[in-house]
Amino acid sequence: MFEFTIKNADILNKFTAKTREYINKTYKHTMGYLADGNVCRFTDNERLILIAINKSVYQNLYSFLHLNDSNMQFAAFSCLETAVYAMKLYAVLAENPEYLQDYADNPDFSLEECEAALSKDEEEEEYDENTEQFSLKEFYNSLHIINTFGEKKYSIFPQVNGGSIYLGLSSGDVLSEELENEVRKNIIGAYLSLSKHVEIFSKSVSDKKIEKLEREIYELFIEYLKKYS
Repeated sequence: MFEFTIKNADILNKFTAKTREYINKTYKHTMGYLADGNVCRFTDNERLILIAINKSVYQNLYSFLHLNDSNMQFAAFSCLETAVYAMKLYAVLAENPEYLQDYADNPDFSLEECEAALSKDEEEEEYDENTEQFSLKEFYNSLHIINTFGEKKYSIFPQVNGGSIYLGLSSGDVLSEELENEVRKNIIGAYLSLSKHVEIFSKSVSDKKIEKLEREIYELFIEYLKKYS
């Protein structure tokens, strides 16, 4: 399992372990909800769409963690970008079911256009600075910039370790501090993204064990923030 060696490594490794547990348990929770036609409010065809998208969320999160374990960061960050995109898509379709049929039938369906239309509607509401602490869209965009080498500082230079570049497929046995910091930020981004995703399901069905786990991981997150503040 990937472990940090940089500053505050102890709490970061605990946080990563909790994130793994959170991914495992919420996968079962979300899929169990979508598979149960008695509690899920969508039609069978709509549930099939949402199940496929939700599976993409979790398969790519699992891949992100496993590829981090192999120090294959280019591939890991790419999988995380795909997971966050699937979360964005799920949020639009699940919370705005009027888009589901268009998504199923229209080959020119555009998630970006839907998000823009929804964002325009939201601008008409009174702004509350306390309601948005983390943006899936902003996190996705930052991942995309890294994965397409738009920001070379984070895409290329962190691969250098001690003045050398590992020539194998992975980044070698030891990651540079800069690259560890990129992994650190992305694991935290993965947790925050997933918590927003799971929140959509929590509106319909609750799970006491997941709620307990969410409190535990959030406490670690706050402790982490205090150490870096």
